[in-house]
Amino acid sequence: MSLTVDKSKLRALQWAIMENVSACAILPLMRIGDELGLFAALAKVGPCTSETFAQAAGIDERYAREWLYALCAAEYCSHDEDFETFHLSAEQQAVFADEDSKALMIGAFDILVGNVHGINAIAKAFKTGEGVNYGDFHPCVFQGTARFFKPSYKSNLLAKWMPKIPAATEKLEKGGRLCDVGCGKGLSTLLLAEHYPEASFVGIDIHEPSIYEANKEARRAGLSDRLCYDTADAESYVGRYDVITFFDCLHDMGDPLGAAKYARSRLHEGGLVILIEPSAADHPRENMSVIGQMYYAFSTMGCVPTSKSQKVGLALGAQAGPQRLSDIMREAGFLNTEVVFKNASNMVLACST
Repeated sequence: MSLTVDKSKLRALQWAIMENVSACAILPLMRIGDELGLFAALAKVGPCTSETFAQAAGIDERYAREWLYALCAAEYCSHDEDFETFHLSAEQQAVFADEDSKALMIGAFDILVGNVHGINAIAKAFKTGEGVNYGDFHPCVFQGTARFFKPSYKSNLLAKWMPKIPAATEKLEKGGRLCDVGCGKGLSTLLLAEHYPEASFVGIDIHEPSIYEANKEARRAGLSDRLCYDTADAESYVGRYDVITFFDCLHDMGDPLGAAKYARSRLHEGGLVILIEPSAADHPRENMSVIGQMYYAFSTMGCVPTSKSQKVGLALGAQAGPQRLSDIMREAGFLNTEVVFKNASNMVLACST
């Protein structure tokens, strides 16, 4: 059966593919620029010629010039009218060169590179239906995840998310205890510990290298007397808590219902669980967007295989949606589950018994 091709739709599809190929083509250049410190060098010496930039960055000028042209074409770098001098605008510096910026986005490219390294393992999982152990992912995935979420956490956690959950804020201000499940490299826990000086905090994660780095950071910040990190899964940590948090991780777990039930068993009376999850609607049709494309792709390469490598292997995926998440929490015994905040990238659910 032959199909009639609509030429205008064909051209639109081809152009969309070219846009995506163009975006993908710059991926290795972004990783090289980050790894070799090229963004930091350009931010420091620009506006400058490609020769001056290459000298400052310690790289070959011809490679430097081609790298600069590619970034200019992507509008990731700025230039004069004749393309003789190059620099990063204030906005470009905030996104690519300033590690402490609340607008930093360079970590996304770490995740993408890590996913490319993981293609063979994920392709095998496609055929077998099995998962891929979280610890077997490329190191870029762990580094990129921490850096990718860092700006959102720094911008939103204390200024926008916690004020929407006054019961949690009150408990922490009065010296309560919080456990951050799936804390990764520990930034979310660290930010909370810095903000609530009377409270104590524990972060747990299954990835031992991340926990090691998190404890180093707690010591550096002078918080190790009331902030510690430990290697454990979502059903093996110890202690009793007033608040338990899951930052962008419940959907990655093989048994999110089991994790939620266990969290409920670890709460003091009147305690609550806070879920931070990627923003999503309850039906896939409403997730067909640039953000949805990104999250579904990340989920295919990371969230689903991680979940399927664990017991139950429910594989919620990064776009599970608030209804599915709320159903799980209610089944776990949380009578009140409410989406208290939502923007383009994250939604926050407060769950109480």
